[in-house]
This record gives sequence, structure tokens and C-alpha cells, in this order.
Amino acid sequence: MTSIQNLFNKTGAELSAEAQRVVDGTRAQAAAFIDGASATVQRAMDRKELSDQARQTVAARTYRNAQAQTQKLLDEHVAGIQQHKQKLVDRAFGARGGDAQTVANRRAAQQLVAGLDDHHTAMDMLRTAQQDGDAQMAQVLAGHAYSMGWNDIVDQWNADGSHNTAMAGLLEAQKLPDTSDIGWRMSVAGEFHVQKPAVLDGLSDTQINALARDDLGGEAA
Repeated sequence: MTSIQNLFNKTGAELSAEAQRVVDGTRAQAAAFIDGASATVQRAMDRKELSDQARQTVAARTYRNAQAQTQKLLDEHVAGIQQHKQKLVDRAFGARGGDAQTVANRRAAQQLVAGLDDHHTAMDMLRTAQQDGDAQMAQVLAGHAYSMGWNDIVDQWNADGSHNTAMAGLLEAQKLPDTSDIGWRMSVAGEFHVQKPAVLDGLSDTQINALARDDLGGEAA
């Protein structure tokens, strides 16, 4: 277990309200859309004046539309988590904004650090930057170390506690779901899954698509 994870476990902090909104994402919207689609199909099934094909057509259209909408909501949900995590990291390491001189110094530091793949060298460079009072270089080095998983270097950057706010953001980012994890992906996809209406059982995707494009001529209006 890394030192950063240990620190987080000691804090016992909950997600911020902003991060919780990101974790909740579009789940409620998707659930409401799925329920609405189910209700639309059921109303069609209950209409005695509709032919069997008309009922299937309503179900197919509603099903395909619900699938498209919930996929869009799922994509937004995953992207929202990814973007929020990146925002927390960028905020921690000052990756955005600042006056012209700050931006220039950060760019120069990033060019120097780019491609650095030796842990010991990175630690030595960070300590030198701290001793020289080069806060910009130290911050860039810490950001690079974080991306490499060198959490002891990130801890060294915050050795005096002056970057506790940044650390809190990083810890929160680590608590957010890993959107690249296959297990998480499958689990969250299940929440956005639209069940195929029973009236479409036995039909192929091609047949369902054809029904979804069918013109009912006002029969199911």
C-alpha cells in the first residue's frame, strides 16, 4: 500500500459534494429514461386496437431509442469521472493558468522533466529544487512523479505540509472509480442496460431495426 493511500485511510474523509455528483453522474437520468421507455411499451401492449405488428413496432422504436439515449448517458458518466479526476490532478500540480512568467517557467520545467524515468534521479532533482526554493520545478517534478506512481516523491514534495490542499485533491482522485477497470466498466454498464421488451423476443437485431424504421401510418399515434 502506498504512502498516499495510507494517508487517505488515516483521514477517513468522504468525497466532496462535487466529486459525489460526479460519481452519481447520469445514473438517475438513465434509470428514469429506462422506466419511461418501459412504460411506453406497456401502454402499447395494453392498447387492444393495435395489431401485433404495431405493438412490436412501438416496442422496437422505443427500445432502440432507449438504447441510444442510455449509451449517451453512460458515455457522459464515464467521461465525467475521467475529466474530474484530471481536473483534480491539474489543480494539484498547477497544470493550468497563471501569469505569462509562471506559464513560461512551467513549460521550461516540463521540458526538462519530460522523459525522466529514473526514480532516484527524480527524488534528487526534487530535493535540489526544494533547497533552491524553485517551487515551480518542484511542483512539475511532483506531478511527473504522480503520473509515474512514485508516491514517496509526491510525499517528499509535501514534506512540510504546505501542499495539503493539493494532496487532498489527489487523494480524492484516487478514491474515484478507475474507469479503465473492466470489472467497473461491466458493473456500471449494467446500470445503463435496457431490457429488450418481451414482445421482441425471438427477433433478430436486423428484424428489430426494420421494425424500428417501420411507418405505422398513424396506427400507434
